[in-house]
Amino acid sequence: MIRENLTWVVQMLEHPSPAVDVRNHRGWTLRDFLERLPREWISEELMEKLEDKGVHLSPTIYEVADWVKFRRTVTSPDFGWQGAGPKSIGFVQSIVDNDHLIVSFCSGEARVLTSEVIKVIPLNRGQHVQLKADILEPRFGWRGQSRDSIGTVLCVDDDGILRVGFPGASRGWRADPAEIERVEEYKVGNWVRIRPSLTVAVHGMESITPGSVGVVYSIRPDSSLLLGLCYLSNPWLCEPEEVEHVDPFKIGHQVCVKRSIAEPRYGWGGETHHSVGKIIDIESDGLLIIDIPNRSASWQADPSDMEKIDDFKVGDWVRVKATVPSPKYGWEDVTRSSIGVVHSLEEDGDMGVAFCFRSKLFLCSVADIEKAQPFEVGEKVHVLPSISEPRLGWSNETAATIGAISRIDMDGTLNVKVSGRNSLWKVAPGDAERLSAFEVGDWVRLKPSIGSRPTYDWNSVGKISIAVVHSIQDSGYLELAGCFRKGKWLTHNTDIEKVQSFRIGLHVRFRAGISEPRWGWRDAKPDSRGIIAGVHADGEVRVAIFGVPGLWRGDPADLEIEQVFEVGDWVRLKNDADDWKSLKPGSIGVVHGIGYEDDAWDGTIHVAFCGEQERWIGFSSQLEGVSRFVVGQRVRIRGCIRQPRFGWSNHNHSSIGTISSIDADGKLRIHTPAGARAWLIDPAEVEKVVEEEEVCIGDWVKVKDSVVTPTYQWGDVNHNSIGVAHRAGDGELWVSFCFCERLWLCKGWEVEKVRPFRQGDRVRIRPGLVAPRWGWGMETYASKGEVIGVDANGKLRIKFRWRDRLWVGDPADVILDDTPSPTEASNGGFCS
Repeated sequence: MIRENLTWVVQMLEHPSPAVDVRNHRGWTLRDFLERLPREWISEELMEKLEDKGVHLSPTIYEVADWVKFRRTVTSPDFGWQGAGPKSIGFVQSIVDNDHLIVSFCSGEARVLTSEVIKVIPLNRGQHVQLKADILEPRFGWRGQSRDSIGTVLCVDDDGILRVGFPGASRGWRADPAEIERVEEYKVGNWVRIRPSLTVAVHGMESITPGSVGVVYSIRPDSSLLLGLCYLSNPWLCEPEEVEHVDPFKIGHQVCVKRSIAEPRYGWGGETHHSVGKIIDIESDGLLIIDIPNRSASWQADPSDMEKIDDFKVGDWVRVKATVPSPKYGWEDVTRSSIGVVHSLEEDGDMGVAFCFRSKLFLCSVADIEKAQPFEVGEKVHVLPSISEPRLGWSNETAATIGAISRIDMDGTLNVKVSGRNSLWKVAPGDAERLSAFEVGDWVRLKPSIGSRPTYDWNSVGKISIAVVHSIQDSGYLELAGCFRKGKWLTHNTDIEKVQSFRIGLHVRFRAGISEPRWGWRDAKPDSRGIIAGVHADGEVRVAIFGVPGLWRGDPADLEIEQVFEVGDWVRLKNDADDWKSLKPGSIGVVHGIGYEDDAWDGTIHVAFCGEQERWIGFSSQLEGVSRFVVGQRVRIRGCIRQPRFGWSNHNHSSIGTISSIDADGKLRIHTPAGARAWLIDPAEVEKVVEEEEVCIGDWVKVKDSVVTPTYQWGDVNHNSIGVAHRAGDGELWVSFCFCERLWLCKGWEVEKVRPFRQGDRVRIRPGLVAPRWGWGMETYASKGEVIGVDANGKLRIKFRWRDRLWVGDPADVILDDTPSPTEASNGGFCS
């Protein structure tokens, strides 16, 4: 770790009396060690520290093409600056004698003394570079590049000028080497892959294989890397441009052998491509130690041979990987284009996937499956052009039919609403294609996750720039327009995301951290606020700023929308808001006005809270809107409120009342059948009583106690049975029970919602249970455990105390364990 060692040498030399003459086990002193390093690796700071401690290195030997710069102690060179500067960097053009050099700087050739310069690490062709942070204006201008643009060194001209190429640029950008630095893309410990296309390496290929995955072992002062590879005894020396980032492997990850690997580097050992294991250890060179179920010994693997298994959970949308020739248990009627939903996950690495065209789950290994983008209600879809006959039929529709998803069944069936049709059109997700989520007029920006190299060149646009969709092209491409650039440009819809549009009447302020707006301040100030008075088609806005005459022209990227509540809006103090008098986070009040200072809004909101004589004055960032209460609504005290602000008035938590009137500060006056007088309540202490909600797909349900015999009979179901609503239509409901192979059909009004069991719930066996559905195992009525997994049909996987194996149970056989843990503290205030 040479670079780190040199940094520590500088620190140690600051000690009053460092032991610079001590010899190591080889007999080397510090001076002997430093003499063996390239002189350009030794920083000027280290040179000065050594000289201060009496350690003098041999004179530097210069050669033609060496990169040099002036020492920082040089204030007046013997031959003058000759157009150069103290920070100038150039390369040796010729050597006059042992004391004199001719150096080529950007400003021209200069004669210098060898004692006036030191070597620096050169920039070579192919290296990734960027502008130094302290450079405000480059010597040769910007040429459309932004400060965070990353380019590649194309060549070094004879006059000492760098040529740097940027994505999308037609020719190289001229740059002063003193203004450019190499990009630090990697850190020690990063996981990287040798570029598969690499055929020639700067430091030699040795016996490495392109595509190999390793770990950065150390970084040398010239930014070259020492890479740890599990099949090499020593780290491999390479340049950063010869490798690329990969997602790191971590202990606990589930992995399997890549389908493209016929024979792993360390052999199969009885495993197959379907085998799934868990990483239990990682060596410093990246060697993986893997634990595979039902295998006595751990297995070693080259990380290049392995791939991570997605962290699946019940409800994920999935498809068979394109690299899988055949799933673990065969294809049956599933194809590569089929998309389903995970319904169950087994401990041995198998999973059950529901497809809308199958009555039974499709069993496979998690190594066979990858996640697919889920469909969402409201998305517009149509049948793929390549589909001649959809899985679920046309239902009188055609390939030109377009509709919006109205409901999604548990098996992934898309229920699509088509304009002019009463019934929903059922479409298999594997047959459907999403239409673009963008429309003409949408406001967009570059996604933050794209990094420095998006599909199309945004370097001249800027990552925070905001544009407007001008037209929608084929294959997902959009034409954008922006006030910061002449003309329009194309980008792919995967590179951008929607942002809130700027509209006339919105309050705005300058974005935090802005140094100067695109067209200057023009009488505005960083804390100025205003109201949008006009919006152009390219996003340019005209703002009426308080105290500034006329309309102010602005770029929307320089502004941010400020939420302003109208008088009469109901608001709540956010969780991070400060306490004020009797108010605390969660308090609900009514907006009474906004604050002004010298005829300009000062950014504050005035809110009236019940129980306080004074109005609360603060910023809108501390508030959030809530739905208003109205006369006639039925409400009750929230369960977590122990003592209401205005007392119980002979009521309790079960009391339900009707709002008879509402004061201007939000105080509620409630009428209840048991009370003669109005009951005063703080709005933050109540919840609305919602009438019985309609059962939706995914809800947990049970048959109502009032139903004696369901319309379609009981079958194996009874009043205690708990299931999950799987599909709905025409007033009927199909429910999945963990003990039924087929869906149970009933009328929607015959069932009611129950609280679902969730992962992490603490549970115990239901008292009075004669026998659990799948047996007691080693459990008793006293057993308490935690829900580890929940299948889509409600089947629970529970980890009971002192047990190694999971207990599989019917949700009707267990109840929540409401015994509080010792660490739980009571909460007498507002609910969290």
